Amino acid sequence: MPRIKKDWFRTFLFKIIAVFLLSFFFPAETPAMTLQQERELGEKVLQEVKKHWSVVQDPSVNEYISRVGRRILQGIESQPFDYRFYVLNTPDVNAFAVPGGYVFINSGLILLVENEGELAGVICHEIGHVIARHIAKRSEKGLKLSLASLGAILAGILVGGQAAAAIVTTTVAANQTAMLKYSREDEEEADYLGLKFMMQAGYDPHGMLTMLKKFRRITGPAASDPPAYLLTHPAIEERTAELEIQMSRYPQEKAVRNPTGNLSRIQTKLVVEEKDIPRSVTYFENYLKRKPDDPEAFFGLGLAQKRMGALDWAIENFSKAASLAPEDGEIYRELGTAYLLKANLPEAQKNLERARALSPSDGVTHFYLGRVYAEQKLADEALQSFLRAKELNRNLPEIDYHLGMAYGAKGMLGQAYQSLGDYYKSMGDTKTALIHFNKALPYFADYTPERQIIQKEIEYLSPKKKETR
Repeated sequence: MPRIKKDWFRTFLFKIIAVFLLSFFFPAETPAMTLQQERELGEKVLQEVKKHWSVVQDPSVNEYISRVGRRILQGIESQPFDYRFYVLNTPDVNAFAVPGGYVFINSGLILLVENEGELAGVICHEIGHVIARHIAKRSEKGLKLSLASLGAILAGILVGGQAAAAIVTTTVAANQTAMLKYSREDEEEADYLGLKFMMQAGYDPHGMLTMLKKFRRITGPAASDPPAYLLTHPAIEERTAELEIQMSRYPQEKAVRNPTGNLSRIQTKLVVEEKDIPRSVTYFENYLKRKPDDPEAFFGLGLAQKRMGALDWAIENFSKAASLAPEDGEIYRELGTAYLLKANLPEAQKNLERARALSPSDGVTHFYLGRVYAEQKLADEALQSFLRAKELNRNLPEIDYHLGMAYGAKGMLGQAYQSLGDYYKSMGDTKTALIHFNKALPYFADYTPERQIIQKEIEYLSPKKKETR
C-alpha cells in the first residue's frame, strides 16, 4: 500500500475511534418520544399489566370510572390521546397513569375513598402526569431500550408487588429504573394541574387534599408497609403542605356539580370482586347487622350468594333490596339474571323488562334480556336487544357472540359470521376470527361498507400481515 494511502487510512481509523469514544463517554441526547411512541409504550404497559394482574371485568365498574375520567377531560383542551381507564382487582392502594393516556386505579383505592370528589382528585393527578409527559420525558433521558422492555419496567415500577419485582429484575437492574420514577417536582406539577382540572370539571378541589391526608394516615409511624401509591408518588408530606397553602386561596363554598354515578354501588361490587366468597358474605352480613334496612347491604349479600351459586338465597336478598329501593334498575337486573341462571325464564323476563324500563341506557340489562328472549325462541326481540346492548356497551365481548347467534337464527348468515369474527378477535383467537370473517365475505356485495370492513379485518389478521407489523 502506498504511504499516502496508509496515512489516509490511519487518519480515517483514528477519526472513527474518536467518534466512537466521544459517543460512548458523551452520548448524544436521546431524541424526544413521538406521540405514536407514547401510544405504543402505553399499550406495552397495558399488556404487561394484564399478564400479571387481574382487571375488574364488571362493565358497570369500568364505565363509572371512565365516566368520571371523561367528565374531567371535557374541561381540558384537546388531547392527542384517547384516554382509557382500567380498574385492577387488588387491595393495594394505588393508582398510576402511563404515556398514551392509559389510567389504572386499584380497587383498594376506590374502596378507600368516601366520595366521588376524592376519587376524581386521584384521577386528575394521574391525568396531570400524562399531560405533563413526566414518564415520556424521563424515558427520553433514560434507557435506550425497546418499547417492550420499557413497558415491562414501567409496569413493574408503577404497579408494585412480587410480580412487579420479578418483571424489573428480569428486564433491567434496579438501579437503572430509578431514573424513570417520579420526582418531587413531577408530583407537585401533577398536583397543580390536578387542582385546575378538578375546578374545571366541577369537583370540590379539597377532595385531592383529603385523599393525600388519608394516604399520610395509613402510612403513619405504626405502618410497616406503606401503600404502593406512596412508593410511586413520593414527597407526601411536602405535597400535603403545599396543597394546604394552595387550598387556602380557594373559597370554602363553591358550586359543585352532582356526582356522575353511585359510588357506594361500585364499592359494593368491588367488595364482592376483591374478597373471596366467604369473606364477602360475612362482610355484608355484618353490614346488615349495622344497617338492617339498607338496600345496599341486601344487594351486596345477594351478589356474593349469586357468585357462590346459592341462587335461592340470592333471589331472596335481591327481592328484599328491590322492595326497599323499587326504582333501582340494577337490583332488578341482578334479580332477573339470578332467575335466568335458575332457568325460570318468565320471572327472568319480568324482572329484566322492569330493569330496562327503569334503566333504559344499561347495556348489560339489554344483553341479558336478549339471552332470555333467545332462550324462548323470540328471534326478533333477541336480535333487537343484542343490537341495543352493543350500541350501549362496546366493552363486553360476549355481546358479539350472542349477536352472531341471533343473526343466525334469523338466517342473516353474513352478519352472523361477521359478529362471531368480532367476538373471537376480541378474545385473541386470531385463527378462528379469520375463519369467520372469510365465511362472512361472500354474503356481502362488492364495494359495500360491510365488505370493506371485513376485508380490512382479514388483511389485518392474516399471518403475512402480522409478520410485517
